[in-house]
Amino acid sequence: MASLRITTDVDEHGVAILGVTGELVADTASELTAAATAVLTAYRVTHLVVDLVRVAHLDVDALHTLLRARDTALQAGATFRVIRPQAPVRRIVHLTDTCQLLTCAPRAGRA
Repeated sequence: MASLRITTDVDEHGVAILGVTGELVADTASELTAAATAVLTAYRVTHLVVDLVRVAHLDVDALHTLLRARDTALQAGATFRVIRPQAPVRRIVHLTDTCQLLTCAPRAGRA
């Protein structure tokens, strides 16, 4: 089974950063869903940022999880953005044509 660790940091302006470490795959994707839901529920988040600098692998199931987290953030009135994806993750994001959705932060309320 793959290993994943997620740290959460929320500043006084409502910027929440989920720092993800490990493999973001089908076996671990629910952990990201839980972390995103928890931070959006517990804090007044204006921007939800998912930092993937320490993610070595991302599969299609996890990509769907990122897209659902984006939708959840936008519905909660926050923007969503993935930052610092490494080469293997960037490759999946580009091949699936989801780069614009995940790496640009649209205004809240616009999907």
